[in-house]
Amino acid sequence: MASSAQFPPSPVHPSMEPESETPRKGKTPEDSRNMDLSHKLSKRELTTLYEDVLYTILHRVGKMELNHVTDPEELYEYVQKAFNIDPGEHRIILQRVKQLEKPIFCLKATVKQARNILGKDVSGLSDPYCFLGIETKKQDSSAHGASHHENKKRSKAVVKNLIPEDQTHRTQVIRQTLHPVWDETFIL
Repeated sequence: MASSAQFPPSPVHPSMEPESETPRKGKTPEDSRNMDLSHKLSKRELTTLYEDVLYTILHRVGKMELNHVTDPEELYEYVQKAFNIDPGEHRIILQRVKQLEKPIFCLKATVKQARNILGKDVSGLSDPYCFLGIETKKQDSSAHGASHHENKKRSKAVVKNLIPEDQTHRTQVIRQTLHPVWDETFIL
């Protein structure tokens, strides 16, 4: 069953908000009342939705756009008002959300092809394959000077032993070619 619930617009940085309090084109004050979901959802459904929103704010990833609110407290305040949740109930729900398991992020990568690779066999061709893995960042800040040189040197070398074998994926070997096509997808 499709729902046509309307949600308040995403919060934007205060400097990006319109300067006047006039409603947006085509919007009336009655439209604001239509954003109240309490008559369409049960208290339990509304609380579950609110928990989901808080969880999303708590575990945001990526780079925020310049006109988006980046302060979690500001976002919490916004959704608290949007959901009409009193401060005490908000604190209780937020504590419950903070105790939930953190999300596990995956990267879906597709290895498409390679072109003009070096021929390593006596025939002048190769039997290429591709290793995939996610190298974790080392927190050693003293190695910053050496890390650039090390990464440049490593890019020309075999990298198969940099990541534990159980954390890597490998494409099929394509025999006798300098232009392999794999088109294989992996979840990392």
